[in-house]
Amino acid sequence: MSYKVDVQPSGQVFEVAEDQTLLEAALAEGMMLRHSCREGTCGTCKGKVLAGQVDHADSDLEVLTQAERDEGFALFCRAKACSDLQIHAPEVTELKGISIQKTAARVGSIDRISDDVAIVRLNLPPTMPFNYFPGQYAEVILKDGSRRSYSMATVPGESNQLEWHIRNTGGTFSRFVYEDLKEKTLLRLEGPFGTFYLRDTDKPMVFVASGTGFAPIKALLEQLAAQNNTRPVSMYWGGRQLKDLYMHQWVVDFAKNHDWLTYTPVLSEVADGDTWDGATGYVHHQILADFSDLSGYEVYACGNPLMVDSARKDFTEQRGLDEENFFADAFV
Repeated sequence: MSYKVDVQPSGQVFEVAEDQTLLEAALAEGMMLRHSCREGTCGTCKGKVLAGQVDHADSDLEVLTQAERDEGFALFCRAKACSDLQIHAPEVTELKGISIQKTAARVGSIDRISDDVAIVRLNLPPTMPFNYFPGQYAEVILKDGSRRSYSMATVPGESNQLEWHIRNTGGTFSRFVYEDLKEKTLLRLEGPFGTFYLRDTDKPMVFVASGTGFAPIKALLEQLAAQNNTRPVSMYWGGRQLKDLYMHQWVVDFAKNHDWLTYTPVLSEVADGDTWDGATGYVHHQILADFSDLSGYEVYACGNPLMVDSARKDFTEQRGLDEENFFADAFV
């Protein structure tokens, strides 16, 4: 059995089978519902069911509270239809033209830029354009069928090349990338995924990244530069030590050449050898210190899920940020 899902305000319709989540069915038909982790842990896919009934399946009560369920909200990456539905998903029209595809990519270069981060550039087939919005991510499919997700760190270009920033976390794939990956190795990819992308408004923006959460932020910066942006951007990048801000000088130089960008690096554990007179502590705490009111802003946060969750909570509760203007990609 399948059910029809009416997407508002676009009026588009897709079908969902009983054993599919709403997100799976939408993506299969080329509709980009809002999502990030696709595992029910980040809350990005939370949306309103306007009519009909859903099974919340294994949705965590800490991510989707009982009060939110009672109000009609659901995690679209976990919820399954029990009837025909009408849902509110305005992002569908914004991401029109982006379709998920599988492709092969060959490693073009590997730059081990720090003691635990490698910048990997992948060459895609020239006959297969890979369209994506800056801020989205793709998955590498391993031989055993498992997957790893990495955000694109540049805007789509004529070279049809992707750039990933991969931290060696000690996992099987990240360790392989850092220690053994060779140029010309062929990888299988699928994507793009995610709805972390720039919204077309006139609001000033705050970018906040931790660790390799800088990768999609870098893509957003490049997009803004290409568009001759005039919207003010305050960027904060947090790491334990200076070496964790592995492209710090790149951002410093970029800010010098683009007067709409203000850059504040933040270190939580300054190393003995670092000469540092900049901001210290947790990166989102620095934003709280610098802004008394975020009600007129958009915030784009990427990186450690604890940082993302804390920023969302504190910015909305303490600084008046509209939660609809908080956009995130948590590296869960």
